Amino acid sequence: MGIGFQPGLDPGKLVSASQAGDIQFLDIRNHSSAYLTIEAHRGSLTALAVHRHAPIIASGSAKQLIKVFSLEGDQLGTIRYYPTLMAQKIGSVSCLNFHPYQLLLAAGAADACVCIYADDNTQAK
Repeated sequence: MGIGFQPGLDPGKLVSASQAGDIQFLDIRNHSSAYLTIEAHRGSLTALAVHRHAPIIASGSAKQLIKVFSLEGDQLGTIRYYPTLMAQKIGSVSCLNFHPYQLLLAAGAADACVCIYADDNTQAK
């Protein structure tokens, strides 16, 4: 469902995601296996984004869910739909993309809705 080079000075490392829901961290110099695997979404992964400069990745699901991970495999956050009166709607995630220089994540959904997310520490400009 997605693949991208990891940010940083080591151009030989990739992040790959499959529809089955696993995210694998690969070193192209070691052909034997992935050095880290994350079970991000069970059978519903639909999108993957790798930040160009920050050590984070995001994965999206058909189950109205986005997860953000560090390059060490730690889950940093979750964006999901909560059915309350003032809740932000999130549809079935079809694409994700990080801003190249800021910690902003754009998410496109199957219902033609586009949302932009920022971390709690980002100040509005």
